[in-house]
Amino acid sequence: MTTATSNSKFNLQEQKKILVSSLPTKSEIFLPTDRIDLKEQVEGLKRVQRLYSDSVRETNKRRLQNLKASLKGKKRCFLIGNGPSLNKMDLSLLENEITFAVNGFFLKSKELNWTPTFYLVEDHLVAEDRKDAINQFRGPIKLFPNYLGYCFPESDDTIFYNHRPRVSYPHGFDFSLKADEITYAGCTVTFSAMQMAAYLGFTEIYLIGVDASYEIPKDAKTGGDYGTSVLDMDSDDQNHFHPDYFGKGYRWHDPQVDKMLEAYREAEKVSEKGGFKIYNATVGGKLEVFERRNYENLFPKPESNDVSLKGKSLPKILVLDFTEKGGSSATGALKEKFFKTWDPKSFLLIFGDGDHGSLGVGKHSGSEKKRLSEKEAIKRIKKFNPDIILYRPVIDHKLLHNLALKIINEFEKPYALWFMDDWPSRLNLTKPEIAQQVDAELISLCRSASKCFAISEKMAGAFGARYGTVFDVFHNGVEIKNWPPRKKTSTKQDVVKVRYAGALAQDMTLKSLLDIADAVEDLGQSGSSVQFEILTNWRWEKGLSNIVGNRKYVSGTTKSLDDDGYRAWLQDADILVIANNFDPKSITYLKYSFANKIPECLASEAVVLAYGPEGNGTIEYLSSVPGAVTVTSQGKEKLATALFDIIDDPARREALGKLGRSFAIDNLNMDIFRRDFENTIKEGAAVGADPMGKNRVKIKTSTIRATSRPQSAFVRQFVRYIVGWKGLVGITSACLSGLAFYLGSQAESSFTVILAACLLVLSQGVMFSLIAHLAAHVNVRG
Repeated sequence: MTTATSNSKFNLQEQKKILVSSLPTKSEIFLPTDRIDLKEQVEGLKRVQRLYSDSVRETNKRRLQNLKASLKGKKRCFLIGNGPSLNKMDLSLLENEITFAVNGFFLKSKELNWTPTFYLVEDHLVAEDRKDAINQFRGPIKLFPNYLGYCFPESDDTIFYNHRPRVSYPHGFDFSLKADEITYAGCTVTFSAMQMAAYLGFTEIYLIGVDASYEIPKDAKTGGDYGTSVLDMDSDDQNHFHPDYFGKGYRWHDPQVDKMLEAYREAEKVSEKGGFKIYNATVGGKLEVFERRNYENLFPKPESNDVSLKGKSLPKILVLDFTEKGGSSATGALKEKFFKTWDPKSFLLIFGDGDHGSLGVGKHSGSEKKRLSEKEAIKRIKKFNPDIILYRPVIDHKLLHNLALKIINEFEKPYALWFMDDWPSRLNLTKPEIAQQVDAELISLCRSASKCFAISEKMAGAFGARYGTVFDVFHNGVEIKNWPPRKKTSTKQDVVKVRYAGALAQDMTLKSLLDIADAVEDLGQSGSSVQFEILTNWRWEKGLSNIVGNRKYVSGTTKSLDDDGYRAWLQDADILVIANNFDPKSITYLKYSFANKIPECLASEAVVLAYGPEGNGTIEYLSSVPGAVTVTSQGKEKLATALFDIIDDPARREALGKLGRSFAIDNLNMDIFRRDFENTIKEGAAVGADPMGKNRVKIKTSTIRATSRPQSAFVRQFVRYIVGWKGLVGITSACLSGLAFYLGSQAESSFTVILAACLLVLSQGVMFSLIAHLAAHVNVRG
């Protein structure tokens, strides 16, 4: 080792020592192990130090408090352990329940069509060994102790909490009812989950998969020098639901079942006085501290096997959305599908028109041509008298937004919110001060909502942690009867049709589609039989012209197709492109997205080629879909390689297409999505009028109105200047200009001309300085 390297290591060790001394959790069991590089340890401990700072702790405390407020009235939850008994249970019954999962549950989640509501890890060995898989686990709101900040970055879907050693050590355990302030260790992560569930207000807490029995394999190697043994083994894990849970290469702590049971007894004792009850609904196992409940008896038997509900049994719903129902927009098509079975008399849509100057009325079968003022819209809504309101929050349409806030405040009806992209983060890039105000409004809206919907599992976890509530996931699916297997076969000599359908927006898709066009053009010129075809609408003619340009192997059209024609066009393709831009603005806006076209593209049996950055919600989703091909490196060279591999092998194309279609049929069934949506809306409406009572948050409408009209601020500032001393200076300057022009017009000598010119220069200089000062002041304020 060189002297420089030795000095560097010594400096890092000193830094680590100083950082550890500043933390409230100094024990080895809360710190990085030697499996992590020393430099990474230091950087990670800096993040931990930040998490313990007053400002960050206060932020996370508020997020937990918002969660608690939003869950008011929720009675029960399920805490899922990871014992082998999970394999004996029908976990599909938990799809619509609030669930807490822990540690390696992501291995089980792959088998399920739902993700847990919350996800906890507190053990630093689990965090270190599984951090990559945990960071990629999308959907839940993640709850991590501050000391694990060296493994997990601060993120939209993560809330860090203050977890400490038990103060009663060694003669007892401590159960906190104030998880926003502190929780205590109890030799198992389920003890932390119990404290969190009790704080959030659940009165019935059901344990499943908590077997409380372990057998340490003979090949387990024991290590660790901080009181609790660290186990490492080469054999499969027999103590959990999956053989790889703590299998070869994964460390775990001696489970210390006797201490675990002692902690559980403390939880049972506190629950008697705390107004909540913990039940054990595990199938089998050795845990007898808590009263037993039969798991399957906790769920009512379904009344009918019908996939869809009858429309007339559904509540009267008022939908407030930026777009109409149906039509060419993605959100319009989504509404068309989800409200397909609604009774026309129970459905009313108020939407914003294109020029933002008025509102439109949409019915079940279409939209009225009449435009409404806010007053007329309120009158129409009062007459309709909805059971529940569904609002998709926007700020681009100030009239619709303020109408929504007014209706929510004044009607005191249960309401639901539906987010489809991360426009608040995009707003934060361009107008951070306005974004702060908007976030405060959204937190208040979410807290009082009876339901909140997200477009993807990734968004559900992130927005749940950000806005302090639980989000259900609803996105597009396919009507299976409309997508029979296609009969098309292709050979190597056929022209391969690469197709894209959708918008050509500069802040979403355009730049990446230009890359695809260049890649196809290069392949065509090098001899590949390929053509790139684009289907868009008249709004994107300019973008289409840019993509097509003078390229020989690229074409496009803005003609409209009906539903049958659109499906036929997709099924006639060989490769269907889904593309998102790589620029920061697009990445921010689309990081939680789920492209509306994903289900149809997969069901078409064409190969889906996804091109976009890592971290993008759509690209990330498709990277896990069998049959889809993803390219996450920007540039036409990588694209050309991926395209050529598909183009050059017809058999591979066919195999990939079939895999994609099978995935869509099995996982993206619109009939099932619609049924779940209808049931969720019914649940939301069932809470009755003013569900939050005195806890309902009143939202002011002035914030968005003020920020949406910067020109009004300019006018107000200008008036203030006119009536002040700067106004007098301006008027004087104008008078000097007039005098200068008069003298110039009457000039009979060179002296008069020179005087007039000087007056003119002086007056104009004063005026320009005043205008510049005024503009600068307004810009800073605005």
